[in-house]
Amino acid sequence: MDDAAPPRPADLVATMAFDPMIGILDIDAHLATLKDRAEALGYAFDRHDVRNDLQAATFRLRGAAQVRLLLSPSGAIAIEVTPE
Repeated sequence: MDDAAPPRPADLVATMAFDPMIGILDIDAHLATLKDRAEALGYAFDRHDVRNDLQAATFRLRGAAQVRLLLSPSGAIAIEVTPE
């Protein structure tokens, strides 16, 4: 009998480009795709909260950057910002 825990579901990842004059490029499309993927897998997803967190993470950026969002099955998110 194998008592190993089942594998943990993988986080969903969205990688987005940030332009200081525009904001996150195609943010609505990225969030729609993430929402669809989250729903299909039964992951918690709050579009409004995610959008607010992305806004907060990029608010002070003055140059181009890459934004990487990770969404866990519980709905917890992590945001990584890497200047270009």
